[in-house]
Formats: sequence, C-alpha cells, structure tokens
Amino acid sequence: MPIKHKKEFHFIQIKKFAICFSMFLLCVACGNDGNQSKLANYGNAVEEDDNTVVNAIEQAKPTIMVLPSDNLLQTYDALKTVSYNGADYLDRDYSKYLLANPDNKAVISVIQNEFVQLDYPLTDLEQTLKSLNNRTATDLADDVAQDAKTLLLQTASPDIIIELDYDCKFDPTDPNFRKDLSYTITAFDAYTNKAFSSKTMKESVSENIAKTFSQSFHKNMKEMETEIGRYFRNIVVSGREITVRFTVAKKSKINLASESITGDTYADWIMDYMDLNTKKGAYKLQSNTDYELYFVNVRIPALQDDGTQYNAYKWARELIREFKSECGVNCSNKVQGLGDVQIMMNGLLNK
Repeated sequence: MPIKHKKEFHFIQIKKFAICFSMFLLCVACGNDGNQSKLANYGNAVEEDDNTVVNAIEQAKPTIMVLPSDNLLQTYDALKTVSYNGADYLDRDYSKYLLANPDNKAVISVIQNEFVQLDYPLTDLEQTLKSLNNRTATDLADDVAQDAKTLLLQTASPDIIIELDYDCKFDPTDPNFRKDLSYTITAFDAYTNKAFSSKTMKESVSENIAKTFSQSFHKNMKEMETEIGRYFRNIVVSGREITVRFTVAKKSKINLASESITGDTYADWIMDYMDLNTKKGAYKLQSNTDYELYFVNVRIPALQDDGTQYNAYKWARELIREFKSECGVNCSNKVQGLGDVQIMMNGLLNK
C-alpha cells in the first residue's frame, strides 16, 4: 500500500476510535446503565430520588381531550341544571352540541389534528360518547350523582383538557357582511380543573370557519405546546394533585377518633398512611373532625413503577385494601371525578 494511502487509512481508523470513545464517555456520564429513570432529564425537570421507569415514549406526553366550554353548550341549548337530593348539577349534552352545527365538530377536529401531528395521545370526544351510549348521563349508584362530563373523564382518563369557546358573527360595520371569528382555547388539568394556559384570538373568516380557525390556531400551537409540556413535566416530577376525603357513615358505631386494633386512632393511622404514600409527603389537611378528614393539594405519583398511568382510583383502592387489612374497617370507594377521592367508613368488618 502506498505511503499516502497508509497515512489516510491510519487517520480514518484513529478518527473512528475517537468517535467511539467519545460516545462511551457520554454514556458513562449520563449513567446509562439501564436502571436509571428515563424521566430523569425530562426537559428542564430533574426527577430526584425517583426510580420510575417509562416503558414507552408516549408515556412522556400527556393524553389530550378536547371539550366544548359550558358557554358553547349553553349557546346550543345543550346545558341544563338538574336537581338531585336537594343539590343542583349541570347536565351537559355533548352529543346534541356536536350535531347542532357541522362547524362544531369541524373546529374540534382541527384542534385534535394539531396534537396528533405532534404525536400526543388523544381521546376523541365523539368516540368516547359512543362508548357511553348505554349509560345515563347521571349515575345514581351509591347516591353519587355523576354528570356527563364526569363520566367522560372517568372513561377517557385524559391528563389535559383543551376547552374550546368560539363565536362567529357578521361584522355589522362591514358593507360586504364579513364574518369575524373569535375564540378562546384553554388548557386545564383534568384532575384539578385548574387552567394553566389560555389563548384568545379574533380573525376575519376568509373562506370557512374551519379553515380560518385552523390557520389561526396553528400559529398559537407552538406556544401552547410549550406550556403544556412544562406543566406536565411538573406533574411527572411532583406528582398528580388530588383531594382526599374520609367520612363516617351515619349508622357506623365508630368515628375517626376511635382507637383501632393497631393501637392508634383511625385518624392517626390515616395520617401516617398519607405521610408514606404521597409524593414526598405532599398534602395539606383542611378539615379534621371526628367524622371527617379532608386533605387538599395531595400529590400522588403520576406513573407506576412499570411506567403505566397511575390515578386517584388506584391510589384509593390500595389505601382501602390496607385500611381493611390493618384496621379491620369496612370501607367503600366513592371516587367521583378523576382527582376526587372520597372514602366512606361503614363500620367494622364482620360486625
């Protein structure tokens, strides 16, 4: 082999070795030993002391569901107030809204498509409604009223709700009877119903509402996605926020101040459980009486050890299992919304 070619050959070999060695050093520096949490460097968040493992890339993005606002439902006579047991509840008829105007379904599809293009897991409103067509809008089992929205969220289990409110009217000052489209898109935490991102725009309709809306919303999508990503990273790191309420049935012969078979009062046992089974002990006790314990700002893990979704119902079920086993108390799980846990103490087992 000519000297020139030998030099080139050796240079290539050295270059390949340098690249491989650099990659090796990078893997070591990242601690890529197969045991580290894949969420450890999710965006700018750092998940300290958490060994959660995500089993799919989709787990790193929140599940999205698009819903019309109550104001939109009312516009199409799809929102009514009903009474049950002396309390008023909102009855939301989403199917009526979707069928009332072709633009209603088209605008929702535009929003969904934007998230689909960015590989977000999506729960479709219309398909979820079809899966609920054999269930009434209000489930009166266990004397717990559930409106259509609650049933939708329990069935779909989204992380983030994208709420749509829009209006399209003729401009009375325009001689050509131009239409103006105004809309507001708001992102809510599905578990707490807290809004964390909102975009409001007004556009002149060029051809049709769906196309005008699509062009306008696309311009806002990048900023909204950034805000959603930042919010969900906080959920993964700090935990989901829920409320937890313990109550005692009227016919029960015990109360929260009674001494359990463990030697502690039931209230003390519950407090100890909250310390050990919330994300870094995060919760706030808001009410403490003999017949009620009410916790707010309770943080539970967003994911299970295998990376699958974790929710308030699963958390409550595990609590009840241990409560029955250790304290011998018969309890019922009256979880209402995605982020509302209510546990009823019905008395001692076998009594």
